[in-house]
Amino acid sequence: MKREVIKILKEKGRADIFTDDRFNKVKAVMRIAVTKDMWLKMYLSLDPLNKAQWVADHLILFIDKGSMC
Repeated sequence: MKREVIKILKEKGRADIFTDDRFNKVKAVMRIAVTKDMWLKMYLSLDPLNKAQWVADHLILFIDKGSMC
């Protein structure tokens, strides 16, 4: 999934924000989110690309909002 996330970030021109630490933090948030929201769990399980897209989108969101260094 890490390769797909990097590819998505490159397509969006945001590859510079990727680090392993940030990736792991967003994956941890995703694990917590799927335990709280069944719809999200079903959506992410439909296609592996959905997980990569979700991680990339939230990585961008957290960086833009200043929630993650």
